[in-house]
Amino acid sequence: MLDTRDELMSIVVLEAGATWPSWLSEYQKLAPNAVVIAQARAEAIDAFRTRVIHRITEATTSSGAEVRVGVIVTAGSLEEARFMFRESVARAILEVMGSSTEAELVLAGEGHDGDPARQELFTLAGALCEQPGGTKVNVRVRFASGKSGVMRTVAPSIPDTESRASKGG
Repeated sequence: MLDTRDELMSIVVLEAGATWPSWLSEYQKLAPNAVVIAQARAEAIDAFRTRVIHRITEATTSSGAEVRVGVIVTAGSLEEARFMFRESVARAILEVMGSSTEAELVLAGEGHDGDPARQELFTLAGALCEQPGGTKVNVRVRFASGKSGVMRTVAPSIPDTESRASKGG
């Protein structure tokens, strides 16, 4: 698990229409200095991208804090411009995280199983993981709704040798 210190920073980017995830407080405890950048409803995606990247650069150079947690909370849109926005912002966050410290980038969304917007987040996570080695950043995908991926316990089966022995065989 990531260590917690006061000089650690979290960056949260919230698209217009996205819901604040209830689990976000877990990550903010790991990096208490938070920078939250939210898109206004009427703000164009290109203007938001410019503002986010400027704010990330400004926050990291002025504070000297290490970025340990980055979260992009998506609104579920499948527009090509949104995908490009998410990728460029994610790469900007990864860049300020560097490769010398352990950190986490979380792509968060909503929706239900089978939703194409969910698949898009997995595709983006895969692309982000293909960058050159040496990084200690974990890329995760989390969703606000839906059931967890935990399966029910399955009763152990009786091996063939034991079943034959109990039948007298």
